[in-house]
Amino acid sequence: MQADSVSIWRKLVAGSHARRTRLHDELGETVSLSRLLRNAPQAVWTSARAGLTGQRPNRPWISYDGQAVLAGFLTPQSKVLEFGSGMSTLWYARHAGQVVSIESDHAWFGMIGDRISQQPNVDYRFADTLEGYIAAAPEQLYDLIMIDGRWRDSCADFAMRHLAPGGVIYLDNADKSDNPYNGSVPRARADLQAFARDNGLPIRRFTDFAPCQMTANLGLMIGGPAAGI
Repeated sequence: MQADSVSIWRKLVAGSHARRTRLHDELGETVSLSRLLRNAPQAVWTSARAGLTGQRPNRPWISYDGQAVLAGFLTPQSKVLEFGSGMSTLWYARHAGQVVSIESDHAWFGMIGDRISQQPNVDYRFADTLEGYIAAAPEQLYDLIMIDGRWRDSCADFAMRHLAPGGVIYLDNADKSDNPYNGSVPRARADLQAFARDNGLPIRRFTDFAPCQMTANLGLMIGGPAAGI
């Protein structure tokens, strides 16, 4: 019985070639005890429910604590730019005045488009090339720029030039390495942190769980509120 318990525990926390355990992000940072107790049960429950029923939570699949900060930050006057759409798009539509969401996957674009068709404050755009993806974003300032799709280093370049005073840039999965889909996440992470230091902006790191994800990932928040969770 004891051997079986140890085996189950190892499966629950086992890592991969990219991380030591499920409690570590890919840069080796560990989820804090308070976040583990507060957010891991939610991640397990949403993962189980999605697997059994196909039901996905209508909220951003980013750090639970990061979500809480954004929920307190966004207002009906906020302008949001989202690189990479999803259940998050509906959530931003409820919390902000204007949402521009850009998607590169045609099938996903169609599915999410059906879900947000009744949201008058969402401008949903499709682009499947790097040049088109960045060009699809209107040239204006944004209160929140969420980088959670393709070509994240190029998205970070755009975000730094289009952040409204007091605004927030959020780089999801900021612990990832280079790959053809995400682009150079390490460059995006380094550039955003340098941008924050040069402009005296807060830098917040969320090594945390997210909905339907039972492994920790890093969310990097630049700007916005410095206190709180």
